[in-house]
Amino acid sequence: MRKVLMIILMILSVFTVTGCDSSPFSFRQSVEEVESIEIVSAESSLQFTSIKLLSDEEKKEFLEQLQLIEFVKYIGDPPKLSGDAIKINYRDGAYEMICAYTVEYVEEGKIQYRWRSCSEKDFVSIFNKFSEQ
Repeated sequence: MRKVLMIILMILSVFTVTGCDSSPFSFRQSVEEVESIEIVSAESSLQFTSIKLLSDEEKKEFLEQLQLIEFVKYIGDPPKLSGDAIKINYRDGAYEMICAYTVEYVEEGKIQYRWRSCSEKDFVSIFNKFSEQ
């Protein structure tokens, strides 16, 4: 019985240490490499419809406000990205897709999962603010 209890405690400590890493959004590339930002409606990170391209002023404000949102690292299979999303385009053609429940990086048509999510309320707030301007 004692061994079982020790194993359970070890497993819980591993999940505690690795499961709740909260931090501002970390860009896959340098912020200076961000070419443009789009508001999109996505079926996936590879299939989406652009709703709005942010102006340079909106882009600067968006990048500042994105850093105020806490993103949490999660464990497990990443959900499929779909619905309202934000697409951050880099100069080399790669891009990141962000929605409330997942973040994906796409380079040369290959999706790399970032295992990050944020509060749905925070995401909807920033999404609505920049899609309506």
